[in-house]
Amino acid sequence: MKTEILTINEEERFLKIDLEEVLQKNESFFIGKIQARDFLELYTVRPARYDLTKHTELAKSFPDDDEYFKHLINHDKKNLEREDFQRDPNEDRINKIAKFINNEEHAFFPNTIIANCELINDWPDSNITEANKFDDFLSFKKRPNYISFLENDEGKYSLYVPYISNSILIIDGQHRLEGLKKADDEIRDKYELIIAFIIGFDRSVIAKQFYTINYEQKAVNKSLLYQLTGEFSTEVDELSFMHNVVKLLNELEESPFFGRVKMLGKANKSLSKEEKQLLSISQAFLIDALIRYISITAKGSSYPPIFLKYYNNQEDHILIVRAIARFFNAVRRIKPDWSDPANSLLSKGMGIGALIKVFNLLFPIIFKKELKNDWSKIQDLTIENYEEFLSGLEEVDFSTNDGPYAKTGSAGSINKIKEDIVQRLLYLNNPDSFDDFMNTYKKEYLANFVTELNR
Repeated sequence: MKTEILTINEEERFLKIDLEEVLQKNESFFIGKIQARDFLELYTVRPARYDLTKHTELAKSFPDDDEYFKHLINHDKKNLEREDFQRDPNEDRINKIAKFINNEEHAFFPNTIIANCELINDWPDSNITEANKFDDFLSFKKRPNYISFLENDEGKYSLYVPYISNSILIIDGQHRLEGLKKADDEIRDKYELIIAFIIGFDRSVIAKQFYTINYEQKAVNKSLLYQLTGEFSTEVDELSFMHNVVKLLNELEESPFFGRVKMLGKANKSLSKEEKQLLSISQAFLIDALIRYISITAKGSSYPPIFLKYYNNQEDHILIVRAIARFFNAVRRIKPDWSDPANSLLSKGMGIGALIKVFNLLFPIIFKKELKNDWSKIQDLTIENYEEFLSGLEEVDFSTNDGPYAKTGSAGSINKIKEDIVQRLLYLNNPDSFDDFMNTYKKEYLANFVTELNR
């Protein structure tokens, strides 16, 4: 395998990389060997960003929440081509790698850097395939300056990458590369890298590779992984759907979660202390807690997927968002400490987790008593209706100072708060114990709901 720099008409330069094809499960990727000094000129990691102001303004540009939601779930490939899905670099780790390279006698990186680049071969209007030659690629006048070309000359593969920054996207290996950037020049100039190119696949496939490498093998922010999986999914599945639900809840000004979700699992450094305090719930936690509402695997439990019917009909997706928003808007009206996470657990993980479970138990009862087993009537439930269902919630103490749940933080505590709420709700006739409630719930409401769910 060799690499060379080609100069075309004194205007364009390309890095020609000889590749070896690797077959795994009838799919292929490619391995190449590249001088570090060249590769460092071309790659980008483009860390994922989230700009609430930008997304809020975008939401306002649509006539209603339904239209904005349709926009989110119908992102096509053009919307995703330049999206970001990396994590922010860890400077301490980078410095340690640079020190390792400079000072260790055997400073090897025998494992591969995993990369992706956009191929003209994948462009439907180019008519350029692997069987074409490099001259055919050069003669295509509409090609962007960042686009690469994969050539197959009777089983010998060559990748032509524009010799410009950002022409190669890193899937795994950003810290090693950033460490190399800080290493001594004389070392870096004679250092070779093994690069695995995963190319010719949809971006959702690339995102899944990132997820597998960086989540299942390393400790990486779960919210970031949910973000990239949701953004790059070409089909609406449970995770990508709930990702968009959470985005909508965070971006619509009338939502009780507006500006309250730590997208990517972190707060923007430019926010004030007061603004950061309002970011009381993580994207990953909210997705994990809500996804049960639509998961078919929950059908046989005491907490059935209350919104599965609506999830299975794409036209009803917005009804799920509205129901969640109205329920929590009722919580916000009843309990003003929703807007005071510094002194209340209500809008933090423990409070929200408990309320999500309470809604899960309430809905089968509401479905029978109020909706009369008519799925379409969910849209008629107002915030005021949910306030009636939640009357008594005001008696629950969510204080972080001296409240009963102030010094706890386990899933068990979420269940204790849930039980406390259930026993205080007037709509449920203030049951003497949570067990008494569950016995009545299962006999009078759950069985009916499951029957209707299976129709």
